[in-house]
Amino acid sequence: MLNIKNNSMAMVATIALVGVIASVIGLFDPSTCVQTQTDDWTSCANIARDRQIGFWVLLAVSVLGFVVSFTRKKTKQTKQ
Repeated sequence: MLNIKNNSMAMVATIALVGVIASVIGLFDPSTCVQTQTDDWTSCANIARDRQIGFWVLLAVSVLGFVVSFTRKKTKQTKQ
């Protein structure tokens, strides 16, 4: 019978990878922002910068999660 195990790091990495894909799909270009900005609103450049930071953070979490998951799997296989 198939034995299903909980691999939470792989789950976190997969969700972060979905966030990376969503960030790429929803590319925000500040040069296309046509509204005039007031002082109490976030500028288009700040929005673009924050989205870029989020992209890199999610990508790093995804890579780290998969590395940890694969490392744990390899160490369990070598112990057996």
